[in-house]
Amino acid sequence: WLKPHAPRLIRRLVHPLVVPRTRLMASKESGPAGGAEVAYLAQYVDEKGLPTNGTVPIYRQPEGQEAVNPAGGQEQVSEVHELLSISWHLIEETGVGIAAYNTPGKLHCLAPNQQMETFLVLEHAKRDPRVKAVVWTATGTRAFNSGAALKGDMAWHVPEDVIELYRSRSMAPVGDMVLSAQTRAFWDFPKPLIMAINGAAVGGGANIALANFGDMVLCSKNARFMYPFAKLGLTPELGSSMTIPWLVGMAKAKELMMTGAWLSAEDALRLNLVNEICEPLDLLPKAVALATKAAAANPATMKLMKQVMNFPLREHLDTVLKREQQTIMQSIKASGGFKNAKL
Repeated sequence: WLKPHAPRLIRRLVHPLVVPRTRLMASKESGPAGGAEVAYLAQYVDEKGLPTNGTVPIYRQPEGQEAVNPAGGQEQVSEVHELLSISWHLIEETGVGIAAYNTPGKLHCLAPNQQMETFLVLEHAKRDPRVKAVVWTATGTRAFNSGAALKGDMAWHVPEDVIELYRSRSMAPVGDMVLSAQTRAFWDFPKPLIMAINGAAVGGGANIALANFGDMVLCSKNARFMYPFAKLGLTPELGSSMTIPWLVGMAKAKELMMTGAWLSAEDALRLNLVNEICEPLDLLPKAVALATKAAAANPATMKLMKQVMNFPLREHLDTVLKREQQTIMQSIKASGGFKNAKL
């Protein structure tokens, strides 16, 4: 019931944002990235996306039961997955990993394969001791994530046995509307995670950007955020019914959810939803520089700091997600959902 309305919904939710194609330069604010690394980061603003995504290992053994390579101290992994929807790159000198949604032609929507590869990347970044911090972003400048996939490729491109293996560890989609497993995976990720928001973030994409999925949030001047739930006959998801009121206050949260108004980068900064606004071409270098600072701290301290600061909300998150799933299904039944969308 989503597909007949997909083209109109996507056109109304996200329109192209144009950024001048100037040369990306290192600056004092961008940190100590070398020339080669700066040149690599420049590729992320290409509207066509990155030419390759890289690979991540498939972890067959539960965490803590891995076969260890005595020479390198890392798990011996012979099986890898070639990423199709998300790119992964590790800056080995600093321990900063960069995960980027890399389907710009689809505005990085939450397609099934992207969702599964999100778990693969998070699991690898968690287990690889070389990774000290992560920057989560998207390629191009038009969108960070446009929310629910309404058309296009709805297939999984991860082997079924891998999906089932990861699902047994709560690291795969479970088929709910509120993406409960993905929400928990981001909240429980034990290392510093910086969100770098480069364009429009809509619905679930706005929640990934703003609702405590990352520890800090940088955004470009082109970033903007929107919750279209009321227009679509839906209710808040991904834990946002708890997190957004906690961040901005109940009245403002209800305004955002009930009206579906666009929130500019400046609005998000004023509401303390983001830490800093950057020029589009400076966004990723600044996010990497911030992640590099966090990566230099003691890993155990960073993990414990996240746990204790998240705890007042995390202890309620499972109940909130269960309630959100029940409520969104009730709302779809009552409103007709996307079939009666008013955009």
